[in-house]
Amino acid sequence: MSANQSNLSDPHYGYDLVVAVTQKSINTTLKQYLAGINSPEVILCYVYDPNNNLIPIDYSTLKANAKGSDPFAIPDGADPKTNPDLINLANANFAGAVKAKIGLPSVPLNNLPPIAVLGHGASAPAQFNLLCSEFQITGFQYGARGMAVWINMSQSSSTQKFWYFSSTVELNKSTVDPSSPVPPAVQQRIIQLQNDPANAFSIQKLFLDLDTAILLSTPTIEGLPSGWAVWNLISTVFLGAYFKQMQQSGNPVLSYSFTLTAARPATMILGSVSRECLPLLDNGQPINNPTPAQLDAAQLVYIGSTTTTPPIPVPFGWNWVDLSDVANFSGVLSVRRDVFFTFLGLLANQNTGNLCFDSTVTVVGSGTTLTPSFSTPLSSHPSVFRQVSPIGAPGTDGFTKIFDLNFNHNSHGYDWVFAANLNIDYNYAIVGDISISKNKIRVTLHPQVYMQVQHLEVMVNYTDLPGANYYDKIRTIIYDLNVDQNGAIKITEVDNTDDKSAAWNLHIKGLVGNKEAVTQGITSFESILSTNLDNAMSQFGNNLADMIGGYQGWVFPGNDAFTFKNVGFSDGLDLVAQLTYVNPN
Repeated sequence: MSANQSNLSDPHYGYDLVVAVTQKSINTTLKQYLAGINSPEVILCYVYDPNNNLIPIDYSTLKANAKGSDPFAIPDGADPKTNPDLINLANANFAGAVKAKIGLPSVPLNNLPPIAVLGHGASAPAQFNLLCSEFQITGFQYGARGMAVWINMSQSSSTQKFWYFSSTVELNKSTVDPSSPVPPAVQQRIIQLQNDPANAFSIQKLFLDLDTAILLSTPTIEGLPSGWAVWNLISTVFLGAYFKQMQQSGNPVLSYSFTLTAARPATMILGSVSRECLPLLDNGQPINNPTPAQLDAAQLVYIGSTTTTPPIPVPFGWNWVDLSDVANFSGVLSVRRDVFFTFLGLLANQNTGNLCFDSTVTVVGSGTTLTPSFSTPLSSHPSVFRQVSPIGAPGTDGFTKIFDLNFNHNSHGYDWVFAANLNIDYNYAIVGDISISKNKIRVTLHPQVYMQVQHLEVMVNYTDLPGANYYDKIRTIIYDLNVDQNGAIKITEVDNTDDKSAAWNLHIKGLVGNKEAVTQGITSFESILSTNLDNAMSQFGNNLADMIGGYQGWVFPGNDAFTFKNVGFSDGLDLVAQLTYVNPN
């Protein structure tokens, strides 16, 4: 997929995280969400004050002032001169009322317009169509010479005519037009909402952002021919008065909100999020006259930072989701490589101390006896895996090295007795690396133990154990990365050991009275050392597997909004996973 081109370490970007979702997935999930929500029914009533200005009035207060007459119950076209309820409403200075409820009209989904049509740019422009499951408007329409007509009309499921708000909004509006009627405090509230990383990727949050951003625009109501009498009533009574009220308070349209539950814990904590909209690209350029399918492949791109400074969006030179994949998943998530490498290095280095030994050998001469003694305490100054800088090209096997480990400790034991001495070299070294390729992490550990035993007896030099690596094993552990639906990385582990150890070749000559003791001491230690090193290698691999795939494993941000699959590393070594929106209800 094109997300393989992800390289967030490029100075042109520098983002810590990117989430890109397609227009098709947004609209599919928003419609699922609206089909299942129980949004409040909003009733808005307006009367004329003594100066003939429209002012809002509570629904129950209106009815009380109108002697119990309910404007929504009076049939369309009733005569204002003779209908007693209309006479009551006119005496209460009634102008008009609207009853509306966010949701989906009762028409086939294929007949509904998209809720969001993504534009193109760093401000994340989008056409937002706010659909209603219920929309009714009533009121007096005044014509020539003050003649009044009574209107009571609703969107109709039987005729499949429905009304909806439509406006172009900007989801990443960093500045607000000074001429906007929205008060500064409300403008600031909207901007904070846009950049709030809490529940940043949920479809509920996106809908709330769209519904609030509409206050910075001038919405229209679609579905009503401008010649209808009800059109003038909506535009003069409802739109003007209602949006003025909303812009003063900053409340979302039709009182929509939802309860923000705490997002499930993630390994990466975001401090801020920005957004941009990107069209489908062809050879890095937007497509002229895109087809409906190509429009569906446009992407809303969230750009995340671990700092509290909102990142500045810039366009990417690739599609995050290919046209052929639009039907297969909602989008992709990419984590900048250094963010994940830091996490991986911390896990690996929790256990490197168990791989670093201070090889120690002493020889003690007493009377005519020479006694060797060995120990392998854990080093007080162990080495750690250090990130390779700069990271080089992949090897011929496709793996790219990202960490190196290098540790060694040498020791020499010597003593003498009458006519004889004993010299022993005992050195330990380990090198290792961590490399990645596609959906694999490979850990290579190569410990070596060099030993040599010599002695001088009656002026003759003997080599009892030729110098060689008597422990020399290359252990390769490959972790295949997978991801569960909650965004946690899970692994399967395969390891292999290549034993290059030299054959044990201890042959002590002479050392009368010492031969058996020296032979036994060195041989038994060699056996214990081999077992201990084998166990240390196995334990390291098992511990790292448990930490990557267990409770300390990496958990992607957005795991409350998406399910995940097909995790792996991009060509730029970013950690990339495919996303599918969870059922929003």
